[in-house]
Amino acid sequence: MTRWIDRAECRGIGRLLTIVLVAGLATSCGYLVTVAPVESEVAVTVATGTLPSYDHPVRVSSRELATVLQAVQVQFKANWLQVLIAGPLKPLPLFDESSLGRVVPSLVEALERAGPRERIVFYVAQRRSDSRRDITSGTIFVKGRLLHITLANYQNRVDVLPGVPAYDRQDPEVSVAPQRMTLLFDRPEFLSKRELDLVDSLFGAAPPRLMIDYARFLQMTIRDGTLSGLNN
Repeated sequence: MTRWIDRAECRGIGRLLTIVLVAGLATSCGYLVTVAPVESEVAVTVATGTLPSYDHPVRVSSRELATVLQAVQVQFKANWLQVLIAGPLKPLPLFDESSLGRVVPSLVEALERAGPRERIVFYVAQRRSDSRRDITSGTIFVKGRLLHITLANYQNRVDVLPGVPAYDRQDPEVSVAPQRMTLLFDRPEFLSKRELDLVDSLFGAAPPRLMIDYARFLQMTIRDGTLSGLNN
């Protein structure tokens, strides 16, 4: 069966070939290039959007945003053989407790300063060794009552090689390697369904995305007294 490769996969393959070529050149030239040891880091930036207008700026507290993000999970897609052998894969939190506490304040600040044509891009790197980091990255923005979350990478492995640029930092909205996953929300009744365009529906090229009625969800959590324990 013919398998179509989407643009993100093509770019990921191109980057892999670049890494191999650069590493080969460095070896053949007979010199050693060193790199700084990998460190965990969080970066949140504001970028020009593609929609005519977002509903920014948005004022939301750290406790409120943390409550929303704590309800977001990532579900990897297993093939039938994996399911038969090991059972369904368990959903994982989008951000663990440590990462959540580091990224939320920056997201809150970015939402408050973003303009109507700007979206927020997040990048969270977790150190696994001196030469490896796992990255989680994507985009959020608000349109109407809906908080949109698009995920490009989830704990996606990046090997740091001498002479190779940190491409994952430069373009956090692009997957560094293909991942089969979807986004879930603990309370699906607060989700709005997204209509797929022709390319997405035919080839499954769309990255995982959620559209959350966050205002109504927060009203419910305030009423039930279940807001996150983060300050602010």
